[in-house]
Amino acid sequence: MQVDDQQLAQKPRSNHWRWSLAAILMLTASCDGSEGSETTVAASATTTAGPTTTPEPTATPEPSPSFAGGLPAGPHPVTKRIDGGVEVTVTIAAPLWYGEPNGGFLCWGDPDDSCAGPPDGAGLIAFNDREYFVYGDPCRWSSTRPDTPATTANELVGALANQASRDASAPEDITVDGYTGKKIILHMVDDVDISACDEGSFALFAVPGEERARFSQGPGQAEEVWAVDVDGLSVVLIGLYYADTPQNAVDELRAILASATFELP
Repeated sequence: MQVDDQQLAQKPRSNHWRWSLAAILMLTASCDGSEGSETTVAASATTTAGPTTTPEPTATPEPSPSFAGGLPAGPHPVTKRIDGGVEVTVTIAAPLWYGEPNGGFLCWGDPDDSCAGPPDGAGLIAFNDREYFVYGDPCRWSSTRPDTPATTANELVGALANQASRDASAPEDITVDGYTGKKIILHMVDDVDISACDEGSFALFAVPGEERARFSQGPGQAEEVWAVDVDGLSVVLIGLYYADTPQNAVDELRAILASATFELP
């Protein structure tokens, strides 16, 4: 997320250039021995001098977002698709996160860096779709999309646990805002060459109307998937980080995931 550069006001020109010209002309006239010329130059200098102009103060540029200058602590809505879906709100405790209201994501760190990018980024992405088509192979996603979608947390996490080119943790039961669900941590295997994958993407799943709704930002990215069943609807929150992501960022990310609250349509 970039901040527009600020334009600085130009300082007004001073009268110093006029006096320099007058001095040159006076010297020239003196060398010529012409008294009239000297008088003319003196008068010209007197005419052009004028009062000294006080330079106007330059505009003070607004500071760029700093590494510690993100969203204020407190609740923030993160779901992108809210028509007919569940509104998801998470709570941020530290000022190192940035994003847009209902933008579908949050990012940790410097806004000038790519969101959740390697080698040490972190982020969160939120989905509230009713159907998730988990690819059999995230590198060969174009030919391994299933015909039947996952519609519950258990179905989604079960499909992810069996996805190719992944080192997956054992699924865990979770409860978020009083609703039950499943959690799994997915690691990309070391020998994956993302550039050699279909269209250069290592993709997790599709949703209705959108292929590659979720794909990895870079090699080695871990995806911590929290899937929650909310009154018959599915909410999926994915925490993103790497082996080199600072532990405090991972801890904050997990606290944000656990803080989620859900509002039914």
